[in-house]
Amino acid sequence: MLGQHVNAQNLNSGLLGRFPFDGITTYATGNMSTNSATNAGYGPDRRNQPNAALQLGGTGEVWILPNGLLSFGTTGDFSFSVAFRTLSSATQAFFSNQGYYSASGNTGTGARGWSLGFDNAQVGKVYFNLVAASSYNGNLGLATQSSFNDGQWHTATATVNRGTRQIVLYVDGVAQPLTYVSSRPDYGTISGTVFQLTTTSTMFVDLNPGYSPSRTGVLTDANRFGLNFNGSLDEARFYNRAVTAAEAQALHTLALAAVTARPAGAQVQVFPNPAPGGSLTVRLSPALSGAPLSVYTVLGQRVHPNVQPGAGSDVQLSGLAPGLYLLVVQGAATTLSQRFQVGG
Repeated sequence: MLGQHVNAQNLNSGLLGRFPFDGITTYATGNMSTNSATNAGYGPDRRNQPNAALQLGGTGEVWILPNGLLSFGTTGDFSFSVAFRTLSSATQAFFSNQGYYSASGNTGTGARGWSLGFDNAQVGKVYFNLVAASSYNGNLGLATQSSFNDGQWHTATATVNRGTRQIVLYVDGVAQPLTYVSSRPDYGTISGTVFQLTTTSTMFVDLNPGYSPSRTGVLTDANRFGLNFNGSLDEARFYNRAVTAAEAQALHTLALAAVTARPAGAQVQVFPNPAPGGSLTVRLSPALSGAPLSVYTVLGQRVHPNVQPGAGSDVQLSGLAPGLYLLVVQGAATTLSQRFQVGG
């Protein structure tokens, strides 16, 4: 199997909060809570399961109380990962804790915090804003070079590593080539998929939340999902460390591929399993005959085996290297999955 092995234990290391948005806005194990939710509802997730993703129409938001867990300051490592779907090109945030006020309610001398989402000056690009534009230090913004406002489900993962002073953005588990869109050229430099902060600039990247009034008029720590967001959000996770490239791929798999899809059961059969020689048969129920098939490693890397039709609804796969795989079958109304192994 290619790449570093990642298991559930790895993905739980440093996990501060997970919001699955399965009909509720609270954190899955209770370390964080919801402060308020305005104009927020639920819709289908990437598997078309009803009421399993947060749905917002541009005027809603969900404020959370992280109990200090998201106060990374100017020295803490950090990662945020979320699944999203949108057709909008407007400025909007999957999550933002940027604010312009002090705890007393007075306007601050400069903003602090971060946001991940889109910016209308970088249409459709995933945009990571670490210092708000009105800050006296100036804006520090990074954007992907590819656009992702295509109405399809994607995952975005942003990482800040203070030790190496590096910032990386992953979309669908792949590190993205970046564009530097800041007004100050001396924050750092881009080398392909990595933004390298200068030594003196790390103090300006303040990841503590700012304060801001909610849509209900309450001034509080500005930790909110969906600021001006028009679309769907799901499977949000916060970490107190910079996840690795292999972990970003695994997070994508967990959010969008087969790990969280409905079990295939008798509708999708894979045999022999394990497949000792890299060749196997996929037998689909008549209702799934002709459905698209995708194969992923457990790290979320899509692979492309040789595919040949077999008898009836059978499909023959061959040419797979030894390892553990996830087969995803995209039916008309649901997504099904089946694990299989190649080799002993």
